[in-house]
Order: sequence, then structure tokens, then C-alpha cells
Amino acid sequence: MQSEHLTNLHPGWIVGGWLIALAVTSAAYLALVGAGLLPHGSSAVFVVVAAVAVGFFAGGLFVGLRWSDAPILHGAAITFLSILLWFLGILALPGRLEEWSGPTPAVLGLVLTQMVAASAGGLVGRRWTLGGGGS
Repeated sequence: MQSEHLTNLHPGWIVGGWLIALAVTSAAYLALVGAGLLPHGSSAVFVVVAAVAVGFFAGGLFVGLRWSDAPILHGAAITFLSILLWFLGILALPGRLEEWSGPTPAVLGLVLTQMVAASAGGLVGRRWTLGGGGS
């Protein structure tokens, strides 16, 4: 892909995409809880993964539609921003690590879900912007 260069990354679109992803993830999770689709126990992780996938796809799609250069790098950067803010939160609130972290496979799975969904959304947005889809 010709546009995947670090010089094509735009910090404003990364932050904007992350904010959209966070808002849509929150709305999707609240909608699933409100509809009574949140199971009890360990199977609740699937609802969280679904909400994260929808939210970060929407964030990547927003960036892909508005700034179609480097959609995969923007998806990775949106995910990196999540990791960076999580880490800064741990540093700002020492002793609260137990509340901010979960089982390692679940956390790594959510990070991977964020990256795949945001990159896929960016690619779809780029394709729509360049006229290759949507009809």
C-alpha cells in the first residue's frame, strides 16, 4: 500500500478517531447492557469484545473517511493511544493496578481487537473515500 508511511500519520486524526472509538464503544456497551444482553460471569467478556470491536471499527472508519492516508497505521496508532493512556493512568494512580487490569489473555485480546477493528474501519473508510465501495 503506497500510503502507509509514518509521514502520513496525523496526530489530530488519531486523537479524534480514538475519541469516536471510545464514545461508540461506550454507547454500544450501554445498549447491550440496557437490552439485557450482558451475561453474568466470564462470558461477559464476549459482550465487551463486541462493544470494543464496534467502537474501534467506527473510530477507524471515521479516520479513513476523513483522512484516507495510512489507514492501517492510523488504526495501530489509535490502539497505541489506548495503551499509552492506560499506562499513564496506572502511573497517575499507583496501587490501583488490580482495578485497571484483568487476566492477561483478555487484555491482550482486547488490544488485538482494537487494532484489527480500527485498521479494518480505516481500510473501509479509505475504500469508500476513493470510490471503490458503497454501491
